Amino acid sequence: MSPTPSSLVPEHEPGQLLRELEQRQEEVLQQLDDLDARLKEVLDGLGVTAEEEPDEELL
Repeated sequence: MSPTPSSLVPEHEPGQLLRELEQRQEEVLQQLDDLDARLKEVLDGLGVTAEEEPDEELL
């Protein structure tokens, strides 16, 4: 994906880009929460319990 030349980018009102980025961030965080819930359901179905804290030895 190549960057869009600045001459083709529409003018934004002050703060609009920040609001768009914050909205996208919220959407991605919601997707992560949904994926986490689905993963927990799958693990529960397999009878596996996920550890909340990573094992210090693995870090």
